[in-house]
Amino acid sequence: MATTTERKEARLVARASEEVQEIIQRAADYSGASISQFLIESAMERARDIITKTEALQLSMQGADALFEALENPPKANSKLLKAAKEYKGTVNASEDK
Repeated sequence: MATTTERKEARLVARASEEVQEIIQRAADYSGASISQFLIESAMERARDIITKTEALQLSMQGADALFEALENPPKANSKLLKAAKEYKGTVNASEDK
């Protein structure tokens, strides 16, 4: 039995002055798209841009919060960190002796 995926579409409606419609129609004509295609493509481009900027900012704020939390309440050093610190000190001290 074959299944098909139904694609639901919604109508977007906007009111604009004749001047706005003429400008958008002219741009759509230049791009070779219908006014509907032009509006959808333009709106999607702008929407993606806003979403990307907003989500990147939120992730950056979440990262900043995590950093401040780690600085204020640092975790205890584990054996790997202690070993790395000891090796680093040995390397720094060895290069200072030269």
